[in-house]
Amino acid sequence: MAEAEQILDNCGQQKRGEVSVAVMGKTGRRVLIVDDMPSILTDATELIGDRYELETAASGKEAVEKVKSFKPDIVLMDMHMPDMNGITCMEIIHGEEGFKDLPIIMTMNDVSVITKARSYDHGAVDSLQKPFIKLNLFRKIDMHLKLKEIGWHFEL
Repeated sequence: MAEAEQILDNCGQQKRGEVSVAVMGKTGRRVLIVDDMPSILTDATELIGDRYELETAASGKEAVEKVKSFKPDIVLMDMHMPDMNGITCMEIIHGEEGFKDLPIIMTMNDVSVITKARSYDHGAVDSLQKPFIKLNLFRKIDMHLKLKEIGWHFEL
């Protein structure tokens, strides 16, 4: 086991339990996380704060303002919030000058096919189940940032 840990150290990786995770530095990419649950905002910040520049918003109204000031590269948006649901917030953001193509990943506890389809029909690029799993967050965020970078857009 010591030999395996040495190899991981030499490759710039850390071993965490059964899973080895590459050590990642800041990407310079901006991520806005929108959720009305403080614990979700805290968890997401702890999970991915070392990799991305983060801002958080606790409501749809705050998210619209933060998009204008922070200018994120991607948004993780809670589907169900009390003041404004994620779909309405996403439509407002996509209606703002310069943010029509901002990738928004809808986050939800309810991951039914109907809920996902509804979010996609209104402009979400993907969906993500809560509570978050670190590697899933990295994969989805990085994938959609790369797709945005190369100019790929899904259209029906």
